[in-house]
Amino acid sequence: MAPRRRTVLAAVSTATASAVAGCAGFLTDETSDDGDDPAAATDVATALVEDLADGRFERASERFRSDQRSRYGDPGRLERLWLALTTTSGSFEEILETEVTEGQQLRAVEVTAAFDGGDHDCTVVIDGETRVRNYGLSDEYERPSYVDPDAITTQSVSLSVPDCSLPGTVTTPAAGDGVPGVVLVHDDGPMTADTPRGGTKTFADLAEGLAMEGVATLRYDKRVPACEVAPEAYTLDRVTVDDAAVAIERLRNVDGVDPDRIVVAGHGLGGRAAPRIADQDGSLAGVVGLAPPARPYPEFTFSQLEYKVSVGSHEWADLTATYETWGDEIDRVRSGEYEPAERLLGKPGAFWDSIGDYDHLGVAAETDVPVLLCQGERDFQVSVADDLEQWDDSFAGATTVETYADCNHLFMPGEGEPVALAYAVRNNVAEAVVNDIATWVREL
Repeated sequence: MAPRRRTVLAAVSTATASAVAGCAGFLTDETSDDGDDPAAATDVATALVEDLADGRFERASERFRSDQRSRYGDPGRLERLWLALTTTSGSFEEILETEVTEGQQLRAVEVTAAFDGGDHDCTVVIDGETRVRNYGLSDEYERPSYVDPDAITTQSVSLSVPDCSLPGTVTTPAAGDGVPGVVLVHDDGPMTADTPRGGTKTFADLAEGLAMEGVATLRYDKRVPACEVAPEAYTLDRVTVDDAAVAIERLRNVDGVDPDRIVVAGHGLGGRAAPRIADQDGSLAGVVGLAPPARPYPEFTFSQLEYKVSVGSHEWADLTATYETWGDEIDRVRSGEYEPAERLLGKPGAFWDSIGDYDHLGVAAETDVPVLLCQGERDFQVSVADDLEQWDDSFAGATTVETYADCNHLFMPGEGEPVALAYAVRNNVAEAVVNDIATWVREL
């Protein structure tokens, strides 16, 4: 079926370019003659997507400019981007529509493609010689079907923390009083209140879904990137624990929320820190661990990269280079041979000192509150065998365990071999996860 085409002629701002996942900045680069027919750019973009759909990743790579091929046109990168789409929504069906946005020197072609499980967008940036500069995913987030915006209330708040303030959002049921509350604590890395980005917003889904089920939440921007943190001050307490404590107190004082039924729900690193947060608070009603890693953190961090390198049938040169560098760095992290401000395995040495000093399983053994552990079985970062089973045997309080066969680390459904780039593909937290958390919290 021939693709339907819509051509839009417009000036492209820097903000628009930055919004294109994987393609930021290209619409201001220098290139050759800008006088080609926009249809030619559309033809190239369409051909690229058809190559990807047919598994012709080397041929797709050859469509890139030679000076961009190694970085953006690497067959391994292209294969993983395509796997992100198919593992989320199944088999490719057809190209539905293309839209060309004109820049001063480049054209961005947005391609909407149909898959078994829904439609998705990607953007192909084309130069004046109709060569590909970049290809990236550009899905926009959509609220999950289980949320009725008229049934919930949102309020913007600001958390006053040392050295700065953190924007946050309180989400509550539109009707009801004395409801339980959940503070959502981020995973590793720079995170906003909604987290992560692109076509998915894990915490937005959880917050609004829980409000539909009679549970209030507070989510907030993580200290990084909301505030500046010196490398030598980048510790587990500074970037995770301390700010969660402020958020807990803020939620306790929200009208309509029962201050005696406050729960902390930590995702990933936030889940690993949750026993420490509960221990310092002393009055939480419960703890939810959303895919918390239990293994030694350097090993856990490196194992994720090992998996990413192994995915697919094509090597991604940039990823392989990082793997080789981290292979040397992990030995230094294990031995403690680094400075606090030195960056190893993507984190400053101060972080590795702090995470090494934290006996998470030992603190869990003294955490005598109800605990809910949730784990997706398609999670390549945290696993049932390597992590969940350790947590299940550790907490002093009553522990409930829920697993989800088709969910990834973001608790979003898919099938097949999971890939990290799928986190940018439009998807939502599974309704079953929201319902299990809400039911458990309401019964505290």
